[in-house]
Amino acid sequence: MEKGFAVQDGYTSFITKCTICAGDEKSGDSKVYVNKATGYFICPKCNIHGEWKILERLVKRAKMETTIKDYIDKMQQSTSLFQKDWEKIKEETTSLSKLSEKEMLDIFTLFEFPYHPDACKVLLDVRVSADNTILYFPLKNALDIVIGYRKIQAGREEEAENYGQHTTGLFWCKAHKVSHNAQAVLVPNIQDVLHLAAHKVPGSLVWLNNCNLPPVVLPTLEGYQKLCLWGDWDNMRAVAEKLGEDRCRFVRPTDGLVTASETAAANLPLKTLVSEAKPASHRSITTFSALRDDVYSELTNIDKVRGIKWRRFPALTRLLGGHRRGELTILTGPTGCGKTTLCAEMSLDLAQQGVNTLWGSFEIRNSRLARTMLQQFAGVPLEQHLQDFNRYADDFQKLPIYYLAFHGQQPIKVVMEAVEHARYMHDIAHVVVDNVQFMLGLGEERDGDRYQRQDAVVAAFRTFATARHCHVTLVMHPRKERESEDLSTSSIFGSAKASQEADNVLIIQDKRLTAVRGKKYLQVAKNRYSGDLGIVPLDFEKDSLSYQSKRKKSKQDDPDKLLDECFEEYSINGQHYDVDENGAKKSNQVNKARHKKENATTYLSDILNLNRNR
Repeated sequence: MEKGFAVQDGYTSFITKCTICAGDEKSGDSKVYVNKATGYFICPKCNIHGEWKILERLVKRAKMETTIKDYIDKMQQSTSLFQKDWEKIKEETTSLSKLSEKEMLDIFTLFEFPYHPDACKVLLDVRVSADNTILYFPLKNALDIVIGYRKIQAGREEEAENYGQHTTGLFWCKAHKVSHNAQAVLVPNIQDVLHLAAHKVPGSLVWLNNCNLPPVVLPTLEGYQKLCLWGDWDNMRAVAEKLGEDRCRFVRPTDGLVTASETAAANLPLKTLVSEAKPASHRSITTFSALRDDVYSELTNIDKVRGIKWRRFPALTRLLGGHRRGELTILTGPTGCGKTTLCAEMSLDLAQQGVNTLWGSFEIRNSRLARTMLQQFAGVPLEQHLQDFNRYADDFQKLPIYYLAFHGQQPIKVVMEAVEHARYMHDIAHVVVDNVQFMLGLGEERDGDRYQRQDAVVAAFRTFATARHCHVTLVMHPRKERESEDLSTSSIFGSAKASQEADNVLIIQDKRLTAVRGKKYLQVAKNRYSGDLGIVPLDFEKDSLSYQSKRKKSKQDDPDKLLDECFEEYSINGQHYDVDENGAKKSNQVNKARHKKENATTYLSDILNLNRNR
């Protein structure tokens, strides 16, 4: 650097001394980690962090500016407030290290944790509330300083929430008989950590909540020479890209067992599987022997390979199999048919299952889109339930949905830079662009052919989906067709490139205005994964703005059937049994049906007589 500071080239960051706390006694710990991809910096010692432009002003100026000084003071105040909050929690809670063996066993049973003496040792820093229903996991940085905590409540273990300073910490446990920087094993849940500890797996054990790894926590793992990833590969692949694939190893699923908990339940040696972990990446040229484990993994995990299933659209799941990463989906339909509304609900369904989603709404404003998705989430007309707005909004805000701050026509280069940044920062797994035509007006080729510009947009997102292992959904308008004709893959506006590049093509067919009994339905016109094609009926419910499949009326819902069930107890009490076993079984069925019929007839007769008397 121009100031003469020594710079160390790390796996994910450039490391140099911190100019803010370098004058302290332990100046050796005063290091600034600068992310190679984003330029974001952080000092684990004084916890000062920010954008690259702030670091530039800190380094270049001999005298600190007033605005920068105010920025640092604000950071230090935030640190002080968190320390007070953490101290208050420590006063109101108890460390697990002070509990008896019976109390520990009760807590493990309540939270459904696997109990083992070695598993208990890794939770000694964890604190429990007075009623033993809430656990507080300390989140630490690279200097082993607590800078946050993760809270989980009994019965709601899947809804772990992080608190603290910029969520810059990780929950990790000390290594077993291994040097601190030798190896770390990264897993998606705390149960996996406990199983690995019980099997005495060497290395520090790190809990990544749902495989979520914000870039600000990367300095915590900077010192490890080897990182072993154990979890769903679709999610761990993005983690490996951030950490540096050269030092990452991946534990391949064995016989359909994806996580360490599943493998431990099958009594397989976890220590052996960790030691046999394979490199996370292949070279440019590979052989079948290198891909053999991947092929076997797909065959033994066929349900996961199909993708995440839509809960609101089971018929669509039966056709497509599910929502898979690395694919490109095109959704088209006539003007005003509800493309945005349907796409919003499909993405909401996936976000509720933990799929990090990025919405690029170029046609309607983000506030209107968010209102639509909130009403679909609540399932009621919001204007009639304003008293419940805060409750719905608080729950909706927890979903991993992000929005691009664009509206109208934008250059594809600017859009792709924003998408790449969001994928890196927020582990985006699903990108929605609504719609492509609104992106075609501006660009470097302003006077060029609009078909060529659209092809460039499709090609850019096709490359992004494949290279970044992320699903992309493009909403596109069709060319003008006769209203009496069905739309097809050739109806998509532009050249044939869009339909050729797409893995899935979904077309909304709206026949309500062209036929007496016309219906609206979603047609799966292309399905590269399985080849299954078909239609999904779409019935719109205005109150919830939803196309969610309605439950069909079952036989049990028939009034006559329900009436018969009301008299079942009388028919059972009136049963007679024969001596022969087979005869008794037959007699029971006949008597049951006869008594139900007689009682139902009598009941109906009484009702008719009552009406006549009136």
